[in-house]
Amino acid sequence: MNRIRPLVIPLGILILLIAAWGPAWDPANLSPEGQKAIGVFAFCLLFWMTQPIPLAMTSLMIFAIVPLLGISEPKEVFSLFGSNTVFFILGALIMAGGFVKSGLSRRMAVLFLASFGRTPDLLLLGVLLSSAFLACLMPEHGVAALLYPVAIQIADSLNLEKGKSNYGKALFFALAWGSIIGGITTFLGGARNPLALELYQQFMERHQLQAGSMVSFVDWVIAALPVTLVMLFFAYWVLRILYPPEIEDVRAAHQVLEEDIREMGPISRDEMKVGAVYLVTVIGWVISGYKGDLAGNLAIIAILGSAGLFLLGTLTWKDCQQHVNWGVILMYAGAIALGKTLDGTDAGQWLVNFTLSGHQFGPVLLLAGLMAFSKLLTEGISNAAAVTIILPLALEMGLEAGIPLVTIVYAVAIPCGLVFCLPMGTPPMAICYDSDYFRIRDSLFSGTIMNIISWIVVVLAGIYYWPFAVESPPIIP
Repeated sequence: MNRIRPLVIPLGILILLIAAWGPAWDPANLSPEGQKAIGVFAFCLLFWMTQPIPLAMTSLMIFAIVPLLGISEPKEVFSLFGSNTVFFILGALIMAGGFVKSGLSRRMAVLFLASFGRTPDLLLLGVLLSSAFLACLMPEHGVAALLYPVAIQIADSLNLEKGKSNYGKALFFALAWGSIIGGITTFLGGARNPLALELYQQFMERHQLQAGSMVSFVDWVIAALPVTLVMLFFAYWVLRILYPPEIEDVRAAHQVLEEDIREMGPISRDEMKVGAVYLVTVIGWVISGYKGDLAGNLAIIAILGSAGLFLLGTLTWKDCQQHVNWGVILMYAGAIALGKTLDGTDAGQWLVNFTLSGHQFGPVLLLAGLMAFSKLLTEGISNAAAVTIILPLALEMGLEAGIPLVTIVYAVAIPCGLVFCLPMGTPPMAICYDSDYFRIRDSLFSGTIMNIISWIVVVLAGIYYWPFAVESPPIIP
């Protein structure tokens, strides 16, 4: 990206100048503030796709550019940094740090793997399921980073040849895919999920729509879990068929896992404390869906849960600084501010009208197209950026097409999490690619198959299951 940096930065500045001080594009239908908002949107899209500066810095710049162009008052823009969703993500990341630091997450993973049979297929299934389960409790990139050394130990113990071993490829794809698939299941697996709900809530408030259809922690799990289970089934069989194991004996791998268990010793007091805090926090999130301000309750419970780790002495601020990716907080805060900027002006509606001008899409075609575009865009940019770019426009389209808006939220956020082709598409793929056990052509081949399967699965869920899950009329009468 350094080679195109001298071109991208001036181009981004030019886009802002044209949007802010150039001639009006559509005076009858687009306000000056809306035109500037589209300029900011295009600027961020360009910078997120080409990354001349870090993603988090691009997001942080939104807080300066929006008031500088006169789209919103500085006080209004900076107040978005205090969004409920930002504090939910912060609390969840701190808790995940405690989960890793205590050793509980590694213990759970190793015990889970060691409990599987002594055949290559069952061990592969163990890697897939253990990573998926942990990604329901902590960010998917954290799961991949946590289990990566364990997968390396297994591969070394089995003398798998890098780049050539079928079982080596399957092992690291199982780790990446399990983390990715499990990450769509709850708000904890990927911050794009609560980000999508924040953008949805902003849209509902601006359009003065009934907020009774807000999505709780349990609602999200009900919507996503069937997709997760179906995708895990297909992931396992795709790996079995594409990469049949060349080995028959995995006893050496089990010896490594059993040695890890012996070295960890009995469960520590810190691990028990962290487990108790996690359990109480998740129960709180489940209960929060039945009363009051949902987003506010989720954030409050996340902060109280993270504070509990400090109060019980299982986490220090130094640990927190080490385990929490503060760039993620900036990234999502900026994404929320951009979404509010689009939704707070007439920019979103104008973009929808411009995109759909002269075209009529039925609900099924619109859902299928949104899901395909979400998956395609996320292969090249951060899934948070993809959600921010697509969802505000998708909600406008859904409102016009008469599709339940909660279904639109699922139709964008869940496909944005199911990305299997390229290492730059999602951190678990990047982490596992670093092992050198598979090449880009391997991930393109198997990832394309998984992307097609996952697109079909989410389209079917969007048509037949999600409307039922949110108690709305079916997409197809």
